[in-house]
Amino acid sequence: MNQYLEELEGLGAAPAESEGGIDFGKFLRGFWRRKWILLAFTAIGAAVFYSIARNDVPIYSTNLTIQARAFDPDAERLMERDRLIAMKSRTFYEQLTAKLGLALSLSEGSVWDNAIFSEFWTTTTPTPGKYRLRIDDGGRFFLYFISVDNRETAIDSCSVWDVVDRSRSVYGFTFSLRPDFVATNKEKTFKIKEFNRAISELVNSVKVEFNTKSGLMILTMIGTDYETLPLRLNRIAEIYRQESLGLKDRDMDRGRKNLEMKKDAAERSLKEAEASLRAFQERYPLSLERERMNIGNQLDAINQELKELPIQRDKISQLLERLSAPGPGIDPNQFRQFIVTELCNCAPLNQEPYLRVLHAQLTQQLQDMKTLAGQYAADSQVLKDQQAKINQTQEDIIAFSSKFRSTLAEREKAAREKLSLVLSQQRQLPADENTLAELQRRKKICEENYDNLLKELGRIDLAGHVEGEDVTILDPASRPTSAGTSRAKKIALGAGLGLMLGLMLSVGLDWADKTIRSAEDIQQALNLPVLGVIPVVDFKDIPEYHDFEKAKHIDRQLVTHDYSPTPIGEAYRALRTQILFSKKRERIQTLVITSVGPEDGKSFTSSNLAIIFAQQRTNTLLVDADLRRGVLHNTFRMRKEPGLANYLNGSITLTEAVQATHIPNLSFISYGTLMPNPSELLGSLQMQRFLNEVKRKFDLILFDSPPLEAATDAVVIGTQVDGVALVVRSGRTHRDLAKEKLEIFSSVPANLIGVILNGGDSVLAQNYSYYHY
Repeated sequence: MNQYLEELEGLGAAPAESEGGIDFGKFLRGFWRRKWILLAFTAIGAAVFYSIARNDVPIYSTNLTIQARAFDPDAERLMERDRLIAMKSRTFYEQLTAKLGLALSLSEGSVWDNAIFSEFWTTTTPTPGKYRLRIDDGGRFFLYFISVDNRETAIDSCSVWDVVDRSRSVYGFTFSLRPDFVATNKEKTFKIKEFNRAISELVNSVKVEFNTKSGLMILTMIGTDYETLPLRLNRIAEIYRQESLGLKDRDMDRGRKNLEMKKDAAERSLKEAEASLRAFQERYPLSLERERMNIGNQLDAINQELKELPIQRDKISQLLERLSAPGPGIDPNQFRQFIVTELCNCAPLNQEPYLRVLHAQLTQQLQDMKTLAGQYAADSQVLKDQQAKINQTQEDIIAFSSKFRSTLAEREKAAREKLSLVLSQQRQLPADENTLAELQRRKKICEENYDNLLKELGRIDLAGHVEGEDVTILDPASRPTSAGTSRAKKIALGAGLGLMLGLMLSVGLDWADKTIRSAEDIQQALNLPVLGVIPVVDFKDIPEYHDFEKAKHIDRQLVTHDYSPTPIGEAYRALRTQILFSKKRERIQTLVITSVGPEDGKSFTSSNLAIIFAQQRTNTLLVDADLRRGVLHNTFRMRKEPGLANYLNGSITLTEAVQATHIPNLSFISYGTLMPNPSELLGSLQMQRFLNEVKRKFDLILFDSPPLEAATDAVVIGTQVDGVALVVRSGRTHRDLAKEKLEIFSSVPANLIGVILNGGDSVLAQNYSYYHY
């Protein structure tokens, strides 16, 4: 323990605050002083979180995997981007909620809907509220709607076997009952929740993750029902699977209609081109020269290039623009990788050597990421560094793609310039040949366009008759696992939060504390040397003692004749050494002990310091110079009169004022009779005679003077003696008050040699309880 306190003192000695920084040692010492408060806050936090954890409902999690397999290498992936967006849209969640009947809520939480209904689903607008189904003894089924005031309104009735064999639809939901339920139950109550609430619960409980490269979709569901959670997730997965296949059919139908419209338009264009060419050839049967053919070929190539370049540039621009808008519910990182992959496969960008190198680098980094993901935790620095490399490579690809649009624009500009040149050459040909060449070129373009559309339409028709892909549930949902935070972690979190709150409270108290607590505070606030630090004295073992009895007990305990090495005794011996043998000042024979305020412990310090000097066989005189309320005569059990006041008014001699104490080598002068003008007496010529006389008879004279807050007697005496020592109390003396009271020493010829720090809060409150100003 002592070693720990010494370390705190060492930390407090750092000069951080003197340079305008923060004194962390002060806060550490505050933590140590308030250690029981910190422990209490920690225990309270742990207890609160234990209570919360004990009442928490367990949360479970289960997952399954859906796989899209391609039988035809050319078949389009089912889970492409547009379909993924559709399957994560609110519209799809509405359909899913309706098909699963998730708006249904049974009164008994332990009974699932499959135990009652063989079929249950809703529209997207079911009527929310409370319902009761009842079967009477005659085999009739009744369904009632229960209003807010608990009144029942019959909304459906039929034979009980009708509701078992056929579905019934009412108030926006459709259902049929299980035969075993009908045979064993007569009545059951259920609720229909707000549909939007049911959708929100589904969105919050189901998490969908896609891997477009492998064709895997992972569904994860959380809930509180351990038994029904896997069954419900398997039902959701089946709807996901069917919806995926349905999206494929709908996409193919839309694609077929668009292609048929384009084919019809291309066919009309081709027929028109053929008719124009036939009409021209009938009127002008000409043979084409080699030059005409060459110019025609050049025009074809340039026009083809001018047709492709804008498309390529627009495609790259569209991909880059889609980076900033992944769409609702799409993982930004997956969408970013999807766009980057599309850029790498986009022609003619994919022909650039630099992009090929970046694409290969990115592919390797992604592969390394998968390998590292199996070796390290998700939040490990290794995975973060690898992700940073992937992000940088993606940024390089995106930046290169963005610049490449300028390259395509320059190529288009060059192609247009070349087209102008070739056209100028073509104008030199006879007008008939020029017209013929244009008609033939147009016919060729229309034929190619029509043939391409026929091939694409044939491919879609073939894909509709051949199963190119299939979606299956690869791993059904298994037994759930716990998804919530463990009780031990919650208790540890509560303890940590409680400890943090206690630390913040301690720091706040220390931050607001403007009292002097350490030697470093004295040096920084008062700019005075520290003569000594007196540790805490505990009076708990001395109950119901009078003040002088406490002082005598302390004398016997700390300043014993056999020099017992107690901590406080050693502190006073160190203080004595500092006063006698300091190289920074001349020898001290007369010394005034004062304090900033009452209860700082100056009288206690004066008494024990005088005893310590006497123990060194120094002829010591202790003078009670508090002519208003001196108390040292009680400490040493001496007579109060006559004393210093009587000597200063000339009524007694020095010999009559001096009293011998029970401590060898220690003499004492009490304050004497109360006088109306103590400050004038202390500053009189008689006081000078007193000092001259006692200096001849004693080696050391200590004056116990009133506090600076009460009177200026200490300053009056301080101008006539060798030095003044100021006593401050740790945790009590306010630094601003100390600064204010010390300003008077800057304008008088007094030698303020330093400060004595009393270290305990309980020491001086007990010792100085009789001294009030």
